[in-house]
Amino acid sequence: MEYVLIVLVILFPLACLYIYGYGKKQGMNFLLSLFIKSGFEAKVQGFRKQNQFIQKGGIAFVGDSITQDYNVYEYFSEYTVYNRGIGGDTTEGLLKRMDESIFDLNPSHVIILMGTNDFGVLNAKSKDIYNRMKKVVQLIQLKIPQTKIILISVYPVNPTLDQMSVGGRTNQNIQALNALYQTIEGVSYLNLYDKLLDDKGNLDKTYTVEGLHINQNGYDLITKEIKKILT
Repeated sequence: MEYVLIVLVILFPLACLYIYGYGKKQGMNFLLSLFIKSGFEAKVQGFRKQNQFIQKGGIAFVGDSITQDYNVYEYFSEYTVYNRGIGGDTTEGLLKRMDESIFDLNPSHVIILMGTNDFGVLNAKSKDIYNRMKKVVQLIQLKIPQTKIILISVYPVNPTLDQMSVGGRTNQNIQALNALYQTIEGVSYLNLYDKLLDDKGNLDKTYTVEGLHINQNGYDLITKEIKKILT
């Protein structure tokens, strides 16, 4: 009996700490999801308003915060461009905003970079992300078949710089997703993953803010590579 009591005395505080930590994590995840949802809805509403004034037939850049932070209006000043990036967005979110981000623009090209947040926010599997991206591509091909689709590889991460920002993303999972992206028919697949790597197989610190997002050196490289295949 005394042995049982000793075990309970030891395990009870440990169990309480675990429950507290789990609850705190779930609460933070809930708050994060609310924040992302609020930002998503505000951005989509903004796109809807802006689309009343845009010149159709340009190049649509579609993605998450990496696209949102990409100053395409200056990097591609010789083109008519639209930035349809939303911080925290996923392939699930993209499927909900196809009208505002792509169809209403009737673009000549759509350049898509999406998938890293499916790992980081949704904890999704590579195959599930691939299936959603494939659906995105098929919807574009069905509704605006004249639009050329450039699908960019998901970029590598560097957990040695800021593990908290990188979160649950791993280069192994990203590579698996990119391998699936390459099989999607009817797109021009642009492999920028390899271009951004360092000699250890991580996102090169020369091109990143904190191991996930891209700095201006990175955007400069990315711009040059995209312009090579714009036709």
